Amino acid sequence: MKTAKWLLSVMCATLTMTVGTHTGCRPVPEANLSFEISTKLAYNGAPVPDIALSVESRTVGNGVFNGSYDRIAEGITNSEGTVELMFPRSNALDYRITSEENDWFERQILINPDVFLDSEKQSIALAMTPRAEITIRLLNANPVDAMDAIQFRTLNTQGDYPTCSNAWGTFSGLDVVEERTCWIEADRYLAYTYRTMRNGEWVDYVTDSTYVPRGESLIFTLPW
Repeated sequence: MKTAKWLLSVMCATLTMTVGTHTGCRPVPEANLSFEISTKLAYNGAPVPDIALSVESRTVGNGVFNGSYDRIAEGITNSEGTVELMFPRSNALDYRITSEENDWFERQILINPDVFLDSEKQSIALAMTPRAEITIRLLNANPVDAMDAIQFRTLNTQGDYPTCSNAWGTFSGLDVVEERTCWIEADRYLAYTYRTMRNGEWVDYVTDSTYVPRGESLIFTLPW
């Protein structure tokens, strides 16, 4: 479906070529397109300020396909978690919006240029998830014999990002120290559960949690 503005420009061009005089039509400017982007905390929808965002595009020019993305706009969200990124109209194949903050998991979405057929300004909402690096250390702090063992798993739900595995692990030995480092969703508690073996018998499961602040390289040691 063609927009009214596009049809008007075609009519004006046709009249001008036919009559050759002033017709009263005004030329339609190549107005800037824009994405109004709002960044919201994935946990509760609260605005997230100070997120760096960029818009890139792939284009076709003079019959040549440009397979790489070229940056055409960038900005940082304000105190209300919004930013408007403007750029000139072009023969774009698609647009790519990317968040670029170290303390947050990257968000990247592709936009079909057809969205601009109806409006030159499009609103986009990005759900942002804070992240942190965590090292989990399981330390046998009270060794009894070689049958000492621990079964451990985190209780985080696997989502859209590569984060700590929540699979069970079983580790045994007098002086065993099990250590893993991974990314995890931050600014909230990471729940975990475990049970230990002493003198050949498993004790009851324990469930607990540790708070993970955004942007930290956290070392969490569980002595057992």
